[in-house]
Amino acid sequence: MKALYNQSFFSLLLLCSLLFLGSSSTLEANDKFFDYLPKYRKFNSNYQIDKIEYREKRTVIYFRFVVEEDNNVAFYSGSHPNAWYLRTPPRMRGIEVQFKLMEITDIRVNNEVKVDILKDIPEIEYEMKRGDVVTCEMHFARIPHYIRMLDLIEGTDGDMDNDRFNCFDILIKTAQSPLLGKESEAQKNTQRFESTFTYLQPKTASQPLAAQEDNPKEANNTHMAEPIDYRPQAMTDLADIRCNKRVILPSISFKEDAVNFNGRVRAMQDIKTLRQYLENYPSAMIRLHGHTDIFGDDIRNLQLSRERAMAVKLELVKMGIDRDRIEILFYGGRQALQGLEEGGVENRRVEAEAICTDQ
Repeated sequence: MKALYNQSFFSLLLLCSLLFLGSSSTLEANDKFFDYLPKYRKFNSNYQIDKIEYREKRTVIYFRFVVEEDNNVAFYSGSHPNAWYLRTPPRMRGIEVQFKLMEITDIRVNNEVKVDILKDIPEIEYEMKRGDVVTCEMHFARIPHYIRMLDLIEGTDGDMDNDRFNCFDILIKTAQSPLLGKESEAQKNTQRFESTFTYLQPKTASQPLAAQEDNPKEANNTHMAEPIDYRPQAMTDLADIRCNKRVILPSISFKEDAVNFNGRVRAMQDIKTLRQYLENYPSAMIRLHGHTDIFGDDIRNLQLSRERAMAVKLELVKMGIDRDRIEILFYGGRQALQGLEEGGVENRRVEAEAICTDQ
């Protein structure tokens, strides 16, 4: 009886210990906190991790880099092979884990908001000048408590490319770590980082998303755009595209709160027509107007309308059209079609307008 009692007692004690450890691990994994003093290695000196935020279900890396020469800089969503991802260092055998990029938010150039959320389109690209300061927030799933070190890698097989923004051996801390630092220390590190560059571009006051575009030359304030007082005709063939006149691209439609084409094969028919026009008139440009229906949040609708127009632009660029020949305006739900002021799926549309010069 005594032996049986001791065995039962120790079994109960072991069970309680395991339950306590499991509970502690869960609490630790769900703690919300910031790491203001990230520890890691990197290839080059023109980028850094400002801080790492541990949310209940996400890990957010606040990233900053300085453009060293005039160039186009692309950002990739998680579906693109060049997207950032997190992985356990290769030397940590037995724990081989990767975390896919969920989305990139708050992309800024010199503190000017360019994109609120990059998630549903594969990539966007900006013309950058030497000295531009770029910041963004990379979102990943919450890192499990048992992982203590990760690499941030830009693109598949990009871990040994010195030109990539890679960070190695990022120390994954807990809420109890004495090495988290303070926000003021993160700010000092950022000031110290930027002070090493003598050619930084001046920063601007932050602007609302609606006033931004994917190219500085296209940064039109769509809040100020004049509403149209007519219903554009639907484009049926090349002859319908006329100078300074909008046409609706009827084969391009979208489901609610979506930026992917609702029927890609049909959508490509209209896009090929636009390509043919631009090839026929090499001095002309195309202005794309993105729209949503009237329902939903205004800011979200502005983002949706922008991404819908961008989806058309990206397809034209893939076909060989110079991106500088394609401008974008986006309006959210502010330009409902005549007869659909109370709502309708046809409001989720992209219009095209030929900008003619000497043709």
